[in-house]
Amino acid sequence: MAPEFLRGKPYTLASDMYSFSMIMWEFTSGVPPFNDRAHDQLSISICKGERPEIIESTPQCYVDIMKKCWDEDSLKRPSAREVSDIITSWIFRPYDEVNHEEISNDKISEELKSNIMEFINAPIGNNNLITESHPRACYTSRLLDFTSKKVNKILEDNIDDDKSSEKLDEVVESECLDYIVDNMESLDIKTDKS
Repeated sequence: MAPEFLRGKPYTLASDMYSFSMIMWEFTSGVPPFNDRAHDQLSISICKGERPEIIESTPQCYVDIMKKCWDEDSLKRPSAREVSDIITSWIFRPYDEVNHEEISNDKISEELKSNIMEFINAPIGNNNLITESHPRACYTSRLLDFTSKKVNKILEDNIDDDKSSEKLDEVVESECLDYIVDNMESLDIKTDKS
């Protein structure tokens, strides 16, 4: 999820571009982003600017788009149309906008061709990433209520990650348990108390 969404701001199309950057990263690595970590405090790290490490054999042009899409400032992220146009320019014959004519194949950047072929042929196993997910990595929908003033205060404070993680754990655990208990009662789910 995009950092601004984790902070309780409304969903925007720019949030989708952040998500697209994570799909781009997974494509280069073969594993989901942050799969080797517990996801409990991951949201704090994401809000503070942490992003997955770039995979070594990734072409620079691909890295550039990916980084633009995961920019912390959602206003700096490209639109889906802009990304589509860039990727299309990689696939189809380039066009010389100054002279309004197609550029011949021999003028297409040999470096770009080489980078893309290296990227396509690179074995996924060479990326030195842990392919087994952390037991506390969560890939299903669950409640993340970052509209809480307490949680946003923790995210905005410039305290070290260990202390902010501990504080966030306390707040999230307390608020999530309250939410779960309320929902179980409203859904008429039988608990030990009932």
